[in-house]
Amino acid sequence: MSLSDLSHPPPSPPATAVPAPLWAPLKITEFRKLYGALFITMVGGWMNGIGCSWLMTSLDSSAIMLGLVQASFMLPGIFLSLPAGVLADKTDRRRLILILSVVMMAVSINLAVMAYVGWIGPWSLLAHTLAMGSIFALQSPAMLSVIQDLVRRDLLPQALTLNSISLNVGRSIGPVIAGVLISSFGAAAAFFVNSIGYAALASVFVGRRKPDLRQHARETFMTALLNGLRFAFTEKRFRGMLIRLLLFLTCGSALLTLMPLVAKDMLGGGPGTFGTLVTWVGIGAVIAAFGRGRLASRITPEIHVHISVVIATLSYVGLSFAENLSQACMAAFFYGLAWTNATITYQVATQLSLPNTMRGRGASLFIMTFGAGMMFGGLIWGFVADLAGMKIALISAGIGTLILNVLTAGFSLRYAEPPSDS
Repeated sequence: MSLSDLSHPPPSPPATAVPAPLWAPLKITEFRKLYGALFITMVGGWMNGIGCSWLMTSLDSSAIMLGLVQASFMLPGIFLSLPAGVLADKTDRRRLILILSVVMMAVSINLAVMAYVGWIGPWSLLAHTLAMGSIFALQSPAMLSVIQDLVRRDLLPQALTLNSISLNVGRSIGPVIAGVLISSFGAAAAFFVNSIGYAALASVFVGRRKPDLRQHARETFMTALLNGLRFAFTEKRFRGMLIRLLLFLTCGSALLTLMPLVAKDMLGGGPGTFGTLVTWVGIGAVIAAFGRGRLASRITPEIHVHISVVIATLSYVGLSFAENLSQACMAAFFYGLAWTNATITYQVATQLSLPNTMRGRGASLFIMTFGAGMMFGGLIWGFVADLAGMKIALISAGIGTLILNVLTAGFSLRYAEPPSDS
């Protein structure tokens, strides 16, 4: 199978009680090529995120400005993800991903040059993160759709778990490399490596044959967009999943926003300390992704999330009382376990609830919700940290995560066959 066969995914085999091995999607040649390129991109992306966050602490130490780094990256997802989903459903996904990868590479190189020569300031940094967030928002629905096109439905949980493993191995490796490079050469080095990652991703899609898009010709762009919104509002199960995800992220993402200040203000460290904390989050995340594959068929999605929320709450409280880097890394490790198990569960549940013709738009609605939760969380907890202090912000976010999970427990995460395409 090739990336050009995007409208004809392979059929699923008869249902079986034994799930396929985690590595089964890697037997598909085109998925394996894409997976390798995505891994390089994710390492560079995490390095870029570390570089932006740490650079902002040197330009403006306010927790609110730090929260704006995350918010500016996530904000475009709220407004662009659904139109991007329509593009993913109606246009050549290969060409879309290729063009956007080249543009992201150019933005990263520009940021690297500006940081290197000292022309960057807080607001110009935010302008770059906003641009990167816009490109990411436009590209992500197409990427998730391509992953679904390359694997059978019964292999989708494994493919998404592998994608999360790649993301979190990148989270483990990227910050360590970024810490060394930033300490030695400045943030510009991290931004340059990010451009290399997107060059690798672009190379996967060069020269691929254009897919047959005639089945999408009946819908105009606006009709397709409105149909996506209609799906989100009328499909009760899917809507409930998105509401539950949004509220989980609003509090559950606080540590990702505040971690640079945890490293700098609570632990008195530098970029190396920040990178170490993020690495331990990544290690916990990778272990969670591997372990989840063994547990997925034994416990329900709801139980996955409930366990994750309890662990996340304890991690927040533990980190707020951490007196040294070792204790903070232990809390970060368990946070990584909880965060990844919960987010993979939400992603698998939503993606398996989508009909084939709604893949891009459904993926965009998930990304839009994810971006909104991360953005709101970054702004809220940055403000709380400035107002009440880091310890209060961390404890409050942990308790909030627990309370919101209880309030939204009535929204089912069990997935069944998606609605008909007709």
